[in-house]
Amino acid sequence: MSSRDWRYAGAVFIGVIFEVVFVWKFQPYNARERGHDPLPWYLLPILAFLAGLALTLAYDGKKRWIPVAMLSAFFAANACLIVADCASDPTNHNLWPFEFILIAVATTPALLGAGISHLIGRARKLPG
Repeated sequence: MSSRDWRYAGAVFIGVIFEVVFVWKFQPYNARERGHDPLPWYLLPILAFLAGLALTLAYDGKKRWIPVAMLSAFFAANACLIVADCASDPTNHNLWPFEFILIAVATTPALLGAGISHLIGRARKLPG
């Protein structure tokens, strides 16, 4: 696999891991809503920023698609979780569109990380 493929695979893996750790937490729906969080939600934007930065450093292609792949994997994993939770009780996830909005807002810093990576790459290419 090429470097690009590994970066996309890493982004998808990280997106699914974010779903598992921050949303699913290996618990059923009822326990998840009143249970203890293994990691606080404020860490998600920080980790998304670091993932976006790390996955795009020293990459010459279109850097913005790597965080988009991470967000897409997070969305797909969340959609699977919603379907699984609603199979047992259709009243779970009544506000599911807001879940996707919160996920999008919380992982937006990954795009900032890719942007900073782009600036670092441009600074390295400057003569001097």
